[in-house]
Amino acid sequence: MTAVTSEPSAEAPTSRRLPDADDRLAALRARVHQDIDATSHARDWIPRAPGSTELDVLVIGGGQAGLGTAFALQRQRIDRVLVVDDGPEHEVGCWDRYARMHTLRSPKHMRGIEFDVPSLHVRRWFEAVYGEAAWEAVDLVPRLDWNDYLRWYRQTTGIRVQHRTRVTAIHRPTTPDGPFVVELRDPDGSESTLTARRIVCALGLAGGGGARVPEFLSSSLPRDRWFHTEDPIDFAAMRGRRVAVLGGGASGFDNAATALDHGAVRAHVFVRRETIPASNPLRWMEFPGMQERFYDLDDRSKWDFGVLSGGLPQPPTQHAVWRCFTLPGFALHTGCGWNAVSMVDTGTGGQEIAIDTAKGRFHADVVLAATGYQVDLRLRPELVEFVDDIALWSDRHPPAADHPAGRSPYLGPGFEFTERDPGSAPWLARLHHFSTGARASMGVTGHQLSGIYGGIGRIASAITTAVTRENWDRLARDFASFEHIEVGSVGPHDPSDGWYPTSPRY
Repeated sequence: MTAVTSEPSAEAPTSRRLPDADDRLAALRARVHQDIDATSHARDWIPRAPGSTELDVLVIGGGQAGLGTAFALQRQRIDRVLVVDDGPEHEVGCWDRYARMHTLRSPKHMRGIEFDVPSLHVRRWFEAVYGEAAWEAVDLVPRLDWNDYLRWYRQTTGIRVQHRTRVTAIHRPTTPDGPFVVELRDPDGSESTLTARRIVCALGLAGGGGARVPEFLSSSLPRDRWFHTEDPIDFAAMRGRRVAVLGGGASGFDNAATALDHGAVRAHVFVRRETIPASNPLRWMEFPGMQERFYDLDDRSKWDFGVLSGGLPQPPTQHAVWRCFTLPGFALHTGCGWNAVSMVDTGTGGQEIAIDTAKGRFHADVVLAATGYQVDLRLRPELVEFVDDIALWSDRHPPAADHPAGRSPYLGPGFEFTERDPGSAPWLARLHHFSTGARASMGVTGHQLSGIYGGIGRIASAITTAVTRENWDRLARDFASFEHIEVGSVGPHDPSDGWYPTSPRY
């Protein structure tokens, strides 16, 4: 029997901050800068045309994956990198938006976006803010602390991020070797363009397509009566209302608890399965062979593993379950899949939602769909001009043709798209998919914490290799004309001039 750990603490209250936390963070920031300076490559090595404003890499998405990618590129001295994000500066990815759990779900000790700079690890930030004993006491990192850490990480690494900016279109290069032209829109509606040699789409769980919502639900209810758990939801408006949650994964329990916390009189979670899954397959995957080398397996091995692991349910966390069962108004219905939903009269002049299930009819005022995400690149607006050229697993591996995962992109070793018809779209090798659709090719998607260290390493390595190959003729010419004179005198010299090494060993 698997042991159950003690309940992890909820979001860290401000009162737990050490009185000198700001000074400790300043000292840590200085240490990070020293470590980066001591281990950085000194040379700006990528040839550029004079006056060029072309970016080496544009990263779309400023969450943990986008920031980690930018930092890993920075470590390779790929310097002309811009991250664009449609959220405000105080939000980093989902953590202060639609993530509604108390803590992260990944183990706190995992390698992550600190990459090769240990002083940049979340542990060092947490110890600076709350103390070493506090780090030892927590099982999982509190969610809002993670958001604060990411903000500090962004500032400390100096990553350039343009906030409240949405990519409205990416245009294919006019020549096989030309740059992408990217259209941007600011919050005030003003539009601009930029050019980028490469693009990394780090768009999280929705980046492979979008939220998955059953058609019978979306077509049967008014839009203000149902929400996907990724939607911005006004939970305060649920006070006094009955909430039905479709789906018993982590987000289902998290959103049910959040609704009850805000005054909902009832939040019931409905699950098709007879039992709530207990085992988390991600915990097995968290080792280097899986995170960093899965891509190097043959297609049959990757596909067979993906079919097996993709069919395993992802459980809620123990904390999420405990959280819900402590709240009055919560109920769990297992073996209770939904057959249909409809709006019906209440008999008092209003309307309510009727939910027909395998165990009878239930009524609610609001439905929350905790139904996950789908991979379908045709749903991604930034890929409109490219989607017909992108190879999918169904194009490359016959057993994938009739499987939903066959819609996943068939990626290259650095998360880059590949051509459906070889030679037809060479620029795809410069367009990287660092989102949920990468799972079939990479085993662990890479943008999530369970695989992010391996993911950002792969992208940075692949881009560095490609940049070297593309510029090799110019680099070789530079070498041919290179001189670094180290011997200026052949003959005796007076040691009193101070030229001799001063180490005590000499």
